[in-house]
Amino acid sequence: MFKKFFPILVLVLSTNIFAAESRRFQGFINIGTKELYVDYLEAQPNRPIVVLLNGLTYSTTDWEKMTVALKKRGLGVIRYDMDGMGKTLLKYGVKMEPYAYTDQVLDLSNLLKVLKVPTPYNLVGLSYGGGIAAAFAAKFPKLTGKAILMAPYTEALKQQDDWIKSQIWATRLQFPYNPYSDEQLYDYFLKQIVYTTYPSAEPSVLDNAYKLEAVFRMTQGIRKFRVVDDVQTFPRQSMYLLIARNDQYIKREVLEAFWNAIPVTARAEKIYVENSEHKIPEAQPEMAAEIVDRIVTK
Repeated sequence: MFKKFFPILVLVLSTNIFAAESRRFQGFINIGTKELYVDYLEAQPNRPIVVLLNGLTYSTTDWEKMTVALKKRGLGVIRYDMDGMGKTLLKYGVKMEPYAYTDQVLDLSNLLKVLKVPTPYNLVGLSYGGGIAAAFAAKFPKLTGKAILMAPYTEALKQQDDWIKSQIWATRLQFPYNPYSDEQLYDYFLKQIVYTTYPSAEPSVLDNAYKLEAVFRMTQGIRKFRVVDDVQTFPRQSMYLLIARNDQYIKREVLEAFWNAIPVTARAEKIYVENSEHKIPEAQPEMAAEIVDRIVTK
């Protein structure tokens, strides 16, 4: 029903987009520049809404267990596929240029305006999504309530970055007349990493033919973003950092350094998640939901 009548629903979005029987909307929302796939569970009376921001290889479906746990607590939950992810990626295909993280931030702002979500917003971001949440908080501090960053992207992964730079050095040594710039070579070797390691490390990337290229293009678009350069504009008591004890991708000292760079006035709480790998919503969905509930309702 939603797909058939969606053009009409967009016009009356301010009134109601939810199916009466489930209080849930699943479909594409027009944000002006594009359409984004959205899965929106309405909150119970007097309960807040949280916005879930995908990790690099995530789509809305990867939050399912945590969403069920949040729903039990009466929270409203907005999941959506950013440009380059999930059903939005399947709708448009992959861009042959970087997905700029700044564009993702603006898309999020436009989406929440169209959905008429009350401000300030409660953002919950995993990894890449944590980087987007931090960038949003820095750009729109007055719109940000709680920014809950789960194992967030804060800078390029050192191991990958060092390997790529070593390959550029070796290329210059062996092929001194190579015409490509360091930037072009960096992207060349970055793409090799994505295409050769992500299929085995991240089975979820195999769910559509565009995903590996999209992952590469999103990585291109965020790799130069250093969150510590923007922390001075974080709103007061807004930042919550969740560190997975067994994170296999981001070293704890990287996240600790990020936390220490945040102004004391913006820090709310640093939380260690026991028995969890990098993907906290999958490793500990009930615990993650309990933490989020406590933060946004206290």
